Amino acid sequence: MSGSSSFLRSLKKLPRNGRTAALHALLLADSGLSAQEALADALSGPLGEGGKAVAVLPQQERHLCSELVYGCLRAEIRIAYLLGRVLPKPERLPLPLWHILELAVYALLFQERVPDHAAVHSAVAQAERLFGRSLARVANGALRSIQRFGAAVDTREFYVVGKEGALADEWGGLCRYYSLPRWLGDLWHDAYGGEAALCLMRRSFARPWSGVRVNARHEAAEELLAGLRHCAKEGCGEAVGRWGVAFAPGELPAHVLGQSLGLWRASGALSLQSAGSQLAVQALELDCWDAPVWDACAGFGGKSVALLEQGIDVTLCTDRSWSRLRHLPGVCRELHLPRPAVCLADACAPPLRGWNGHILLDAPCSGLGVLARRPDIRKDSRRTPADLRQLAALQDRMLLRLSALLQQGRELAYITCTLNPTENELAVARLLAARPELMLLRQWQTPHGHPWLEGMYGAVLRRR
Repeated sequence: MSGSSSFLRSLKKLPRNGRTAALHALLLADSGLSAQEALADALSGPLGEGGKAVAVLPQQERHLCSELVYGCLRAEIRIAYLLGRVLPKPERLPLPLWHILELAVYALLFQERVPDHAAVHSAVAQAERLFGRSLARVANGALRSIQRFGAAVDTREFYVVGKEGALADEWGGLCRYYSLPRWLGDLWHDAYGGEAALCLMRRSFARPWSGVRVNARHEAAEELLAGLRHCAKEGCGEAVGRWGVAFAPGELPAHVLGQSLGLWRASGALSLQSAGSQLAVQALELDCWDAPVWDACAGFGGKSVALLEQGIDVTLCTDRSWSRLRHLPGVCRELHLPRPAVCLADACAPPLRGWNGHILLDAPCSGLGVLARRPDIRKDSRRTPADLRQLAALQDRMLLRLSALLQQGRELAYITCTLNPTENELAVARLLAARPELMLLRQWQTPHGHPWLEGMYGAVLRRR
C-alpha cells in the first residue's frame, strides 16, 4: 500500500465530520503517532490547508471519531483478513483508501446503530472524491462482498477457513478473530496455557473500562467515593481498591452528587487512572511505605500522585522524557499535593550515588497487558519479538543500576503493564541471581481470567 503523507492535504476535499477526522487520525497513526496523539491532532479541528486542523468538531462527531479510531485499531487484523478475502491484491491500494475500507468494515461489524447501506455509501463517496470512480467501484465491490458473507463474519469459525475453503489451524483463526498478531498469541499460549491465553485474547479485544481514583486528601473524599460507588451499583461498575471505582464502557457517570465529573476533577477531588494501576499499588503495599520514595520512571506521574494522595513521602520523580515529566508539578498543584522534585534522568544512569529510601520502577515495557486501551501497539510496526527482547535488556539494566543504589532495609518496587514472563517474573529472577543481597517480598499479577482488568505485574524486593 502506498504511503499516507502525500494524501493528508487531499483530505480537505472530504466533508468535515467524524469519519474524515478518523481517516486523518489513522493516517497519522501510520506515521508513528500513538492513537491518543493521532486523535488529539485530528480532533483539534477539521482539516485545512496542508492537512492542518483549524476548527473544533461538534462533540457528537468527536465521539464518533474516537470510537472509529480505537475500534479500527483494535480490530485491525480481523478487518484486514476480511478485506484480504474479497480483494485480489489489497497491498496495491493507496493507504488512505485502505483506511476508508477499514472504517466501513468496522461499521458493518460493530456499529449496530449505523445502517449497512449508510456505511457503504459513505465509504464509496469518500473513495470517489479522493481517487475517482474506478477505485470507488473497487471499494463498493469489496464492501458488498463482505456484506454477502452475512452473519458468518461474527463467528470464530469463519476466521479458521482460508480463502479457498481449506482449513487453517484453529489457533491462527482465534488470533485473527481476536485481532492479535500470531506471534503474540503463541507467546501467551506457551507462557500461560491455551485456556488462559484465550481469556487474555478476549480481554485485549474488549473495550476498556474507565478507572476513577478519589483524592484521599480532599475534604469531600469519603462522600465522593460513596457517591461514585453508588453510581457503580446503579449502572455497571465495581469498586477498585481503597479509593477507586471502575466503570464499564459508556457507563462513566456525567454527574456525581449533583456536580459534573469535570468540576470534581477541576477541584482536585479525583483523577482518571486505570483500575489495574490502582490495584498494583495496593497489592504491592506501596501505600504502606514509610520512607522517602524515588519514582525513577515517573512519566506523567500517575503512580507518584496516587501515593502522594495517601500520604506517602514521594520526594523525587525522574524520567528521561521531559515532555511527560514536566506535567507533574501542575498535576500536584491541581490536586493540592506536595510537589516532589523533578529531574530529567535516565534510570539506567541516574545522577545519584545512593538513595536512602524506597525506589519505584514503573518500567518501560511492551504494554501487552493494555492492548484494549492502547490498540495501536498491536501493529507489527510497533511491537515485534525483537522489541520485546530489547525491552527486557533495558529493564535488566535499570533494575541492576537502581538496586545498586538501595540502602539496607529499603525496597525496590518493579511494575509493568505487560503480559510477558521475560519482562516480568523472569526479569525479577535474573535480578535476584545477579544481586544475592536482595530478597523477594511480594509478587503480584492481574488474574488471567479477569474479564476486563488491565494486565499488570509487580514485585517488591528488599536489600538485606
